[in-house]
Amino acid sequence: MLTTAIDTIPQPKTYGPLGNLPQLDLEQPSQSIMKLAYEYGPIFKLKFPTGTGIFISSAELVEDASDESRFDKLVNAPLQKVRSFSGDGLFTSWTKEDNWQKAHNILLPSFSQSAMKGYHSMMVDIALQLIQKWSRLNSDESIDVPEDMTRLTLDTIGLCGFNYRFNSFYREKPHRFIKSMGRALDEAMNQSNRLGVQDKLMVKKRRQFNRDIQYMFSLVDRIIEERKSSDDHDGEDLLSRMLDCADPITGEKLSDENIRYQIITFLIAGHETTSGLLSFALYFLMKHPEKLANAYEEVDRVLTGPIPTYQQVRQLKYVRMILNESLRLWPTAPLFSLYAKEDTVLAGKYPLKRRDVVNILLPKLHRDTNVWGDDAEDFKPERFMDPKKVPHHAYKPFGNGQRACIGQQFAMHEATLLLGMILKHFELVDHTNYQLKIKETLTFKPDKLTMQVRPRESHSSVPLSQDERSAAVDLHGKQSLQMNQTVVNAHNTPLLVLYGSNMGTAKGIARDIAMTARFKGFQCEVAPLDEYAAKLPKEGAVFIITASYNGNAPKNARKFIKWLKEGDTEALNGVKYAVFGCGDTNWASTYQSIPNFIDEKLAEKGADRLVQKGQGDASSDFEKQFEDWHDLLWPVVLDAFLLENNDRTNHTGNSLTVQFVTEGHENASVAEASYKVVISKVLAQNSSELVERVLKHFALEQNEQLIICGDREAITHLPLNFPVRTWDLLKYSVDLQKTVTQSQLHELAEFTVCPPHKRELEMLLKDQEYELNLFKKNISMLDLLEKYPACELPFERFIELLPSLKGH
Repeated sequence: MLTTAIDTIPQPKTYGPLGNLPQLDLEQPSQSIMKLAYEYGPIFKLKFPTGTGIFISSAELVEDASDESRFDKLVNAPLQKVRSFSGDGLFTSWTKEDNWQKAHNILLPSFSQSAMKGYHSMMVDIALQLIQKWSRLNSDESIDVPEDMTRLTLDTIGLCGFNYRFNSFYREKPHRFIKSMGRALDEAMNQSNRLGVQDKLMVKKRRQFNRDIQYMFSLVDRIIEERKSSDDHDGEDLLSRMLDCADPITGEKLSDENIRYQIITFLIAGHETTSGLLSFALYFLMKHPEKLANAYEEVDRVLTGPIPTYQQVRQLKYVRMILNESLRLWPTAPLFSLYAKEDTVLAGKYPLKRRDVVNILLPKLHRDTNVWGDDAEDFKPERFMDPKKVPHHAYKPFGNGQRACIGQQFAMHEATLLLGMILKHFELVDHTNYQLKIKETLTFKPDKLTMQVRPRESHSSVPLSQDERSAAVDLHGKQSLQMNQTVVNAHNTPLLVLYGSNMGTAKGIARDIAMTARFKGFQCEVAPLDEYAAKLPKEGAVFIITASYNGNAPKNARKFIKWLKEGDTEALNGVKYAVFGCGDTNWASTYQSIPNFIDEKLAEKGADRLVQKGQGDASSDFEKQFEDWHDLLWPVVLDAFLLENNDRTNHTGNSLTVQFVTEGHENASVAEASYKVVISKVLAQNSSELVERVLKHFALEQNEQLIICGDREAITHLPLNFPVRTWDLLKYSVDLQKTVTQSQLHELAEFTVCPPHKRELEMLLKDQEYELNLFKKNISMLDLLEKYPACELPFERFIELLPSLKGH
């Protein structure tokens, strides 16, 4: 039952069949609608020749419209026109279209937090090109900021997504793809604003539109065909996933046509919005010297090496706040549209019919003074200092719910990296006293923004060499690992870790095993199976991590399998090996076929099996299965080579000596140091299963390093102000299975973005509900995070809320 009276939605005066169209500046339609929002309030409707739309811009209304059970994404008129070249790609498809769900399922892992590590070195590659270009400018030369940001973001998504180099910084004029895409986007917007009869008269523009589309199609189709013919896609980028992966729900792959649409979608969305974000951020910093000074202070403190590491980029909190605040004031995608899935009442006040259109006007929403305060128009990055205080439904620069931008973590990591590098090396000069003017296409950008840069005196050296670039590569990078500490009692027994992998899983496991082995004193090499066909070493040990694909060998294991089948394998006596197979029992007929074949053939030909073959099932608890095999493996291997266990995770005294593998430049002060963490006489531990659950939920790696900063007097149970492995922190410092408290439950509810789930958590706060459903059942905070995936509690806050792990 409604508790408030039904209200009428206001509407400006209309002009015959044109409706409210004459009230819009067609060069700046979104800004025109913003002006109307200031005049007519948080909700109003506009009539156009193509239909009527409702516009809302208050947090209260947007929160209700964000209910995905009642509202879904509308592919509005401009996006309908963009479909001419993006088809049913992720951005321009309807949720009900099969290819949206299929592509979303396939591509989502490529945009996880952990996936960013694999992209980091490629992002650095492109960022260095911009830094080097700017460092060679004369002092009186100006920079076209949006153009250079566009060059950077296009090249980044091209390289990270499809291993294609547009080489924009080596061209005097932008790549032809940029010109064609820009014209096509402009024309799509213009078509959506024209009357049908007008559009038919635009013969030349329609021909140019079609030519631009055909050029984009031809380039993208060539990228696809070259990748398919090269047979070189090992799961490192988006294109490999689209070519090789099937939807885990339907078992279907994407068609070549849909892959084309997805590539064009990522090239548009992956560069257009991020380039605008960076341009706005640089504008705001030039206009706010006090904020710029704060950013310089953080960059100088965090970026101590020549190139930012992945971990250092994550530590650039204030730089990230600058980007968030830039997106608040000028979200580069200024509007998204929803439609009512049923007759409903918005916020208990405004009746809507099924299929009614509701447009979220983001620049005005992000200025809602009821939420952001009377200074909502001011640039204040500090608004984002405490994530839990940011009202979710008043800040939606990446859209809403399941249709939110899939690449937002990619965009923010790229932008934070680049802005940090710019500030590390340059002073920003507002040489024209630029006055902001917004250019509108499908997105917002500062129009004709230029600036000059000066090398910072204390940071004038720009890294150029590959040696320096390697500092930025993390444990999953392409360069070799660097160790800051010498492994105790390194024995240098050879260990070869081979992998067969199309999608990167087996390759990642191989690298993790090699890292563990280095801690234990082994001399390691990681390589594809094909590189060691007919030449397995007899010295040391050989570990093989591989998968099957439709019963066949991975692409980088085919020569090895052929050799086992047909070649001379009689001379395998003396080879010591172990095999772990990756698979999925959803494909039961071919499950583990290649790992089983390798394991059996090696034994048949005389090689010594060190331990029974392990296997991980992606449809089950893969991580636990690998961990169990991993725990069995090392004692057997060490015993076989008469070695002592030097693993630092085995403790016998009152202290834990921590050794680190870092990117080489993470913190100069720890380069020669080791640390001890005081622990109780009998060490309490969380189970490995619990730790793995936390790592999985937050998309973290067990060997990822972090530094916790805080008040030692207030936080006595956490290792503060020095690097610690994520695994060790979770294993020994915090109690992961303690029953959730009501104060913790309140925080979980605060960070939950799905209204129904939020209400469920809030109901559990009632004493009787809490006692019956949580306390008596010993439900932990981790249990609730897994049950309510819409709870976006940050990892830092999760750790802070947990109690200490008590000794027994």
